[in-house]
Amino acid sequence: MAGVNRHRAYSRMPQSKENPSLTCPQLVGLTASMSIYESPVAPNQTFSQAYWSAVISAALYFLLSMMLIINMLGYFLGHYPQNFVLTDDQRTLILQTLGFIVWLAIGGAIFSQVIDIDYADAVYFSNVTILTLGFGDITSPDPIARGLIFPYAVIGMVMLGLVVSSIHRFAQEIHRDNVVMNHIKRKRKAAVRRSESQSSTQGESSQDTQLTYRQRHTRHKPIVSRITNPFSRNSQDRHARLSLLLEEKARFDAMRAIQNETARFRRWTSLVISIAVFGVVWTCGALVFWALEDGMTYFTALYFGFCCLLTIGYGDVTPTTNAARPFFIVWSLLAIPTMTMLISRMSDTLVRAYNRATGVVATWTFVLPTQGQWGVVRGGVPRVGRGLLHLFTKRPSHQATLEKSAEMERKSAELEKGPSKSQSLPPPQSSTNPLSLEDFARNPNPSSRELAQQLAQAIQQTVRDALSGEAKEYTYEEWVGFTRLIRFTSPRRAAEAETDGAGGMVLDEDEFGVLSWDWIGEQSPLLAEKTEPEWVLDRLCESLFRYVAMQGEGKKEEEG
Repeated sequence: MAGVNRHRAYSRMPQSKENPSLTCPQLVGLTASMSIYESPVAPNQTFSQAYWSAVISAALYFLLSMMLIINMLGYFLGHYPQNFVLTDDQRTLILQTLGFIVWLAIGGAIFSQVIDIDYADAVYFSNVTILTLGFGDITSPDPIARGLIFPYAVIGMVMLGLVVSSIHRFAQEIHRDNVVMNHIKRKRKAAVRRSESQSSTQGESSQDTQLTYRQRHTRHKPIVSRITNPFSRNSQDRHARLSLLLEEKARFDAMRAIQNETARFRRWTSLVISIAVFGVVWTCGALVFWALEDGMTYFTALYFGFCCLLTIGYGDVTPTTNAARPFFIVWSLLAIPTMTMLISRMSDTLVRAYNRATGVVATWTFVLPTQGQWGVVRGGVPRVGRGLLHLFTKRPSHQATLEKSAEMERKSAELEKGPSKSQSLPPPQSSTNPLSLEDFARNPNPSSRELAQQLAQAIQQTVRDALSGEAKEYTYEEWVGFTRLIRFTSPRRAAEAETDGAGGMVLDEDEFGVLSWDWIGEQSPLLAEKTEPEWVLDRLCESLFRYVAMQGEGKKEEEG
């Protein structure tokens, strides 16, 4: 047979494992020469699946060669570094993909002997089995083959799940680096330009402090930011400090708005990209099947592709030609991860919106009303509302009324007596009872002992927030408290106070970590890859290290 001879010719072909650009011309030349000089004679001869597998391999090698050329061109233009180091996720993806392909090859070798079919058909059978399509066009009547399907299918599904998970993480990384970060950069620059234009039109206040950011171990010019230092020595007036805190809060709110808008942008752009990729894989794959299968219409090809993408597997339409089956193997390995990522993106956007809408409908139709909805009924229908309120609510007991009256009398007595010395200082900050901006403006510089106690309490609270598993977002008041706890241990605190008198302050990094930042700058905590509790916990621990080092130096000076 012509197909067998051609398969042997491909097995004797020299191969290059180092550079796909050397293998690509060999495959292209061999497949083209076979089509020109050794074409099959219809209707008794046709190209085998091995030939079409070589054609697909040549196309894939050509695509890889073009990607390498583009990468090299990007290096010459300065867009890519000279050295390329794989991340752990990328290395894991390569190894898992290689292992999955080897597992398919092993299945083809085993089932070709057990079921007594060609190796190409056995690889197709293994692929359909692992992808849980179950067409039924190739079955195994032998009990040994049926018994081998048990471990082979389970192990193959696990390996496929690992590959899909790695592809999902890799796609998220690419989307974040190339799309989301560029979006954040544009929005942040726009916010900086608006801030500069507003400051230039309003004029600089006499209480403004120019903050300069300089990274450690660098000779670059410092980055000047027209923000204010609410804890500077010049800002002794309470109202002035409060106004400075409000100005910085505006920058914080601007960056928080950018962060929330970017989260929505990330979810919906991911969904749009996933839908676009799904549409391309579906329609283009159907176009190829329509061209390769005899007597198949394009609508039937769309139907077949849709059933494969959703792993329905009716089996009424299956690939039958020698050209369609090798292409189906490659196409299905691309289509299944595409469908998985689309479902994941839909769960982040459409499913979340559906759940929220379902909750609203259930609440307002009183199928499953939430707490407080009886008050709405009471306001809309007074008589019915009073009746329902009388049935479903409890009146306060006499003991609760007495306790509430005693509490009000105690607070009145404290107000008449006046604040004590211990009450003049704000209480320790916590996530349940955060300090207000007025409290920070009233007492901007507590003693080091009080700040050390607050530092320990803040570390304890942020550890709980970091271990809760939720992406907690701190308010500006909480961030002001954290900022004060981070900066009070700076060894340059005295120098910064002297610089404040000159109208500026240099904020940099020390050997322990970051000391200061700008909310809409590149070093903003809201742009960090870590969660806010993790970032704050790192900075608070760095502040604790500085405090311990300062105490050790103080003891050495006393002993000396």
